[in-house]
Amino acid sequence: MAFSAGGNKGPRSDINVTPLIDVVLVLLIVFMVMVPKLLNQTQIDVPPKAPPTSMNEPPPSSDQLVATVAEDGRVAINGEAIPIDGLADKVRTLLQNRAKKIIFFNPDDAAPYGDVVKAMDICRGAGVKTLGIMTK
Repeated sequence: MAFSAGGNKGPRSDINVTPLIDVVLVLLIVFMVMVPKLLNQTQIDVPPKAPPTSMNEPPPSSDQLVATVAEDGRVAINGEAIPIDGLADKVRTLLQNRAKKIIFFNPDDAAPYGDVVKAMDICRGAGVKTLGIMTK
């Protein structure tokens, strides 16, 4: 590189490449660090896909309690219609010998929200620890 003694005040015609070399070296270091990380692949074993079940099959029988609330406010537990006044007693007797105090609610889409919440409150007061709401 040529140095001038300061006598010429015009524009310089040579390019200063020092900042360019600094940027290129930083990029080189970044790529040298990142490429091994990007090439590191983890093997994952995906479980086999379960065969689809048809919607017409009844759910497997179990000892779960499923409470339904109909559009007109009627309550049933596992298909057995129960008046709302006797719901607490029925739930207490059903949960008496169970270790897990769980009941699932499957309300009708057109059921009044207040009736569903009232049935849930009655079940909670009867000793249910976990309330589940079933979805479609």
